[in-house]
Amino acid sequence: MDRLRCLADINGPFFDSQKPFRNWSAFPFYQVDRSHPPYVDHDQLAMGVERAKAYLKQLHVQGYTGIVIDNLAHLTTFESAPVSLYAPDSPYLQRARAYRVAFREIFDAAISLDMEVFVATDMQWCTPPLRRYVGRLDAANPRLAMVNRWALEELFAVFPQVRGLVMRTGETGGAHDQDRDYTGHMIYAATRQLRTLIEQLLAVCERCDRLLIVRTWSVGIGETGDLLWSPERYREVFGELQSPHLLASVKHTPTDFFRLTPPNPTLGLPGPEQIIEVQNRREYELFGMTPSAITHLHQDVIRQARRTNQCFNGIWAWNSAGGWGGGSAALGVDGWSVWTELNSALTAALMRDADLDTEAFARRWCFKRFGELFGEAVANVYLDSADILTWGWYMGPPARHQTILKTIHIPSLLWVWWMRPTASPLIWAYLAITLEDIEATLERGAEVVNRLAQHVMRLSDLAPSDDSAARAIVESVRYFYDVIQVAAVIRTTMLHLFDAARYGHRTQWNALAVEAAATREHLQRHYATWNNRIDLPPLELEEIDAFLAAFAQAPRLTWYQARASCLIVNRLRRQRRSNFPARAVGSIAVVVLLASLLAQRRRGTRLAGMLISPLLAPPLRQRMLRALLPWFCRRFHLLPSIFFETGPKFTEWMA
Repeated sequence: MDRLRCLADINGPFFDSQKPFRNWSAFPFYQVDRSHPPYVDHDQLAMGVERAKAYLKQLHVQGYTGIVIDNLAHLTTFESAPVSLYAPDSPYLQRARAYRVAFREIFDAAISLDMEVFVATDMQWCTPPLRRYVGRLDAANPRLAMVNRWALEELFAVFPQVRGLVMRTGETGGAHDQDRDYTGHMIYAATRQLRTLIEQLLAVCERCDRLLIVRTWSVGIGETGDLLWSPERYREVFGELQSPHLLASVKHTPTDFFRLTPPNPTLGLPGPEQIIEVQNRREYELFGMTPSAITHLHQDVIRQARRTNQCFNGIWAWNSAGGWGGGSAALGVDGWSVWTELNSALTAALMRDADLDTEAFARRWCFKRFGELFGEAVANVYLDSADILTWGWYMGPPARHQTILKTIHIPSLLWVWWMRPTASPLIWAYLAITLEDIEATLERGAEVVNRLAQHVMRLSDLAPSDDSAARAIVESVRYFYDVIQVAAVIRTTMLHLFDAARYGHRTQWNALAVEAAATREHLQRHYATWNNRIDLPPLELEEIDAFLAAFAQAPRLTWYQARASCLIVNRLRRQRRSNFPARAVGSIAVVVLLASLLAQRRRGTRLAGMLISPLLAPPLRQRMLRALLPWFCRRFHLLPSIFFETGPKFTEWMA
């Protein structure tokens, strides 16, 4: 291919903001699928197709060269397979036929604009009839290999417009499942298993002259859990695979789409050509409901790739995919917010000119959309948002310390996951210990809150009263200000608490009760202001509020939790160079918390020993942790509660 690829997802136009939505990880099949004939919501599907075709034209104007859409499971009928897998009246068959008709319109529209089409899939996907035919879901099962081959051959035969398949194996199942109808299973967690799967699918792609794009995204599970950022694992998987029909898709960071992270060390390694993944609708930065500038972030990524990555094939920009939470302001009228649209336009422009003056581009874009006076104020808050997020959301650049725990690269944003601030003592202990200067960090956070207040006043004064789009911008920035203000209040209280616990300052811990009470009042005001807003919902504050309430009711108990967490974090930091299993964090935390709780009672040491000893036997430990850890997390905030809602099932981490 002569030109570098510039791909984008196209899921946003298919969401219906009037229906419940939370998981943005893929096409909203959970909104469109029905359990009864005709098995899909044809009205929503038709609406999505029309919006997607308009959206496609916008992408083309911006400079995108192709789209990626989900998924193989919803497009496969197996009607051409040598065995009958779906009955004629099967909902899986009927849905696939309906989606084929709808998607064909989009695919034809893309081809007419000289844009490529890719279909994405998780591996291993499954449906109940498929499961009955295959039997055991094992990477070595030959029936499974045949089914995968039949599905891919069918996709290419039915859709000549489709240029190739985008495959992910590193995060599937759990919250990504649609009940029992469409499920995912992490069965390619060993290097040899993944390599074999790639070779099997690549053979089909080579025979059909299509592309196989293998995503290296992984979440720490199994041998391939470090594929995202480990050069050694990357070489094991892709070494000597030089087929022109194979590409690797690599996130630009060694973790998820966070700021303030180093470049992914697997970028530019020998092997297949690489697609670099970037995110325009920033999921960890309020889902595109507020400004989140990528001016320097994406410029650095693309400039570095053009200059030094001999394998660089292009980018895949996410305009809607990723994350749990957010409101309809992330969707806008056409499937994206104005902030995501601006990020999308800027990212595509950087693919044309990596040395572009990004600030000037953003100002021109805002002037054209909103007029010069109000547009200047919009551009100012957009351009300032990167620094506001750095200090008001991330707490500044991370300290220079080890950030890898076994197969998990610890991100710089830990205190909040999507929309939910965590109360996990382990995380707050980690932050209190590793921040180089807590008070200076909090001062910078307060300073950006004040700057945001000025942006709100300026935009409010300049917004035309008869312009609904301008009013929406003002409301977006007002919401941004309130959220960053809440963030500052939470971090101030929690960092002060865990700094006291770190140094054993019990008197200071007890004195912080007044600060914690004021924080709870602030949380309540935020919730009251934004509750019942489907466009700009409040932060999910139940977890942090429950911890602060527990602190007020039982400061002694929370003191022991905080002290134990600080001890654990210090121990892990000392052992960071050893082969220390990531799952041991949960085991040790449960042990320490049990001991600290029971030690307060008479004969507590004996009881603690009786409970701890079974945890030391691996089979019993795994079963007990699977049963007890979710309860402990709810009761003692051991891990962020969002972990039990998102991604693969927690039991897969314990396997």
